[in-house]
Amino acid sequence: MQDNIANNDEPDVAEQLHAIVERMLKPFDVKLQQRASTLLGQSAPFDFSRPNEHDSKAEFQREMAVVEQSLEHLSELIEHLSSSDDTGEHAETLRRVRPIVDYKLFRRSPRSFVRDPIKLVRKNVADVGGYTASLFVLMDLWSVMEDRYQELQSQKKEFWNLPHRAPDHYARAIALRLARLFAKETRQRPTVGTSGETGDPSTSFTRALKEVFDLLEIQTVVRSPAEWAIEQLTEDDLKPNVNHLVNFGIMLGKGP
Repeated sequence: MQDNIANNDEPDVAEQLHAIVERMLKPFDVKLQQRASTLLGQSAPFDFSRPNEHDSKAEFQREMAVVEQSLEHLSELIEHLSSSDDTGEHAETLRRVRPIVDYKLFRRSPRSFVRDPIKLVRKNVADVGGYTASLFVLMDLWSVMEDRYQELQSQKKEFWNLPHRAPDHYARAIALRLARLFAKETRQRPTVGTSGETGDPSTSFTRALKEVFDLLEIQTVVRSPAEWAIEQLTEDDLKPNVNHLVNFGIMLGKGP
């Protein structure tokens, strides 16, 4: 019981990120404005989600293979169970098989009061004509698999189909998001530095980035993604956020 209480008292990732960012901004006499809390808890000071969904190319290729094979088999099954030719022998066979399948599905579906949602779906499919309803379900499954295939193709082009060793996209994304937050809050470009004695990050930005990497279990060394992130910053990143609602109120004569 005590262990559970202790675990509940530990700050979550969003809270820890806030603490890291506050330490990063403190030397510049800047205090980060807290974002509003939601039903899910305090929101993080920046997005820390992964830009890509796979930790390795092998993991990506395994999912791609599953989706490709599923699309192939589903296409064959749907084509085999349906026919656009109303006069051919295959169509005649399907017309004979369909009512038999409908009857068997109806007999095997749950007949009593059903509480389980999956059983209820199976019962409804059987009640409306299991053969045709199952065919529509298969087509829906094929459609979402096709959507997923297109998503994976986009990820392949962006992350995995590179002539050289792919950079750590997660590390780069986190470094860029933190660099933009630093620039927006301080109106200065972050800098990269290393201690001559310990080799550890020596600037406020890189020390914070190292803490964030440790928190998110990113194994990449800080310097390379930090330098890359700083190169991506533009003059717009150094400008403060504009409160358009306030500006709109001023235009209407309602502002301060």
